[in-house]
Amino acid sequence: MLCLFSSPQALGDFLGSDPGREYSLRRKESIAPFLRRHGAVLEQVVVDPTGRHAMSFQADELLEILDTSPPADDPTGLFDETGTGISGEALHALGTVEDPGGFRGIGIELNLPDHWAVIEVDDHEARDKQIRELVKVQTRKLSDASAPLRRDLREKLLDAAIKAESAGGQVMAYLVLPGDTAALALHLTLYWHDLGPVPADGTHLHNVRSRLESNHEPGLGDVLTWTDTLSGPFLRDVRQRRGAEEVGGQDVPLLLIDYWAEAPGKQSIARLAFSTPHVGIRDEMLRLTDKVLFSTEWILGRPSDDTPADTAREPDPTRPEPAAPAPAAPSPTGV
Repeated sequence: MLCLFSSPQALGDFLGSDPGREYSLRRKESIAPFLRRHGAVLEQVVVDPTGRHAMSFQADELLEILDTSPPADDPTGLFDETGTGISGEALHALGTVEDPGGFRGIGIELNLPDHWAVIEVDDHEARDKQIRELVKVQTRKLSDASAPLRRDLREKLLDAAIKAESAGGQVMAYLVLPGDTAALALHLTLYWHDLGPVPADGTHLHNVRSRLESNHEPGLGDVLTWTDTLSGPFLRDVRQRRGAEEVGGQDVPLLLIDYWAEAPGKQSIARLAFSTPHVGIRDEMLRLTDKVLFSTEWILGRPSDDTPADTAREPDPTRPEPAAPAPAAPSPTGV
């Protein structure tokens, strides 16, 4: 029998006083390959065996539910049948976040595939080079007469990067997948917020949720959801708005998708802010942005290291810090 648990609490309820506490954290996508290899010797798979909503499956039944076969055409390149594991060092670090002087989240690694163009907004020299390269790649089919357009694009990207940095942004990224008639447009900005000790009346993420709820307009299709995962909770805030009037975008509908993820230790929050004009394929865009979130990793360090968050994407090789999935994707079976 293979037992799967939806949370550490569910595992604790099952183990009781048993001192054996070894277990493996897995993403949903990594379970299917395991079942294909060992399904023949498994009588059944049980999810939360001592929980109120325990579920049991035959191995082939659960495989059908997981359905991790890659689509025939996956232009995002984010499908990963093997899933992302977690090292013993990272597991230990996650277990110390409640201890004084223990590890905590000091940054987040995006792990974007090659067809994303990344702009490091907090590294001015790298930022300017990356903007020039992005404009060059995206306008390479245009003639020399388009030089004014390239200049305008560079200026607008630079202005966006400066505004993002002033608001706590670290990275901007653009999906650069060409299409037959038009490219798929999706923009991402990563923000990192160090918020200090956890407030006595809750957590920083609960305060963020309260603020977002007060600004929501359900009549416009706003949807705010809270999800608990093995790597911590996150909020997904989905809204539809119009573009900025100052750039002539007041008639352009935009789909805005924000993920607010609580870093281990609860003293920092990462925000992944997506925007796209493709409001007509809302569900497809949400699947894509979900994949980006579930491909991220927390960078963990000790408070005594005094490591600034803006260096967390490239840890100092003389002081390696463990990485842990952030957040682990939930699945239909709660795994």
